[in-house]
Amino acid sequence: MTLLIVDGDPLMFRAAYNKNSAEEAYESFEEKLEDLANSVFCNKMQIAVFGNNNFRSSYFKDYKNTESRKKSKANNPYYFELRQILIEEDRVVPAEGMEADDLVRIWAEEARLRKEQFVIASVDKDLQCIPGHHYLIHRDELIYIDEDSADKHYWTQILTGDSVDNIQGLRGIGPKKAERILEGAGNSQARKQKVIDAYYEHYQGNWKKEMLHTGTLIHIMRTSDDRFKLKETDVPTMLKGTSDDNETKV
Repeated sequence: MTLLIVDGDPLMFRAAYNKNSAEEAYESFEEKLEDLANSVFCNKMQIAVFGNNNFRSSYFKDYKNTESRKKSKANNPYYFELRQILIEEDRVVPAEGMEADDLVRIWAEEARLRKEQFVIASVDKDLQCIPGHHYLIHRDELIYIDEDSADKHYWTQILTGDSVDNIQGLRGIGPKKAERILEGAGNSQARKQKVIDAYYEHYQGNWKKEMLHTGTLIHIMRTSDDRFKLKETDVPTMLKGTSDDNETKV
């Protein structure tokens, strides 16, 4: 049995784009969903869509507040109507208090614990921090992401941020520079240390505040209370063994 876990927001957006009515958008969504299910041979599916009160918006008021996002939604008026229809029909689950990405990962982790096969369907590269099979809707491609690749992707995003979501990261650090920073780190803790050192190099005494800001916005939750954290022992390499490693615990 294979569970298809769908990031419903981009699927709804594509279904509603350039349509003349909510009904037409709904028909397109049904067609796309059927094609998707047939592509991965799934037995059942769960579809997450955006909900209310995403904690990231309270944490950072300009989260996802970009002109490109505003424009794309304004040019796709039936997107919201389609969502409401699907909610009323109990076809999708709104991610209340979090993001659809979070709900996707929570479901994936629950499936993993049940030892149930699953495939994540999305166009969102952010979800590639989740190990497992991913179906890239925009490419019609099934890929597998192992634990190490997922972890590298995660720490790369903490370095680069995400301009689409208005998350800054380290200024001037793109994927190539991030790859060089993480080079030689063989596990998650080693990558974390290299990221801490990079933040310290950029921000000095404000490194922890800045890294917490980016990490809180980037981190996709495994459980409903999972958040990005820094331990008291997480300090820059050059400060280890000094009085600075007694910084206030976050």
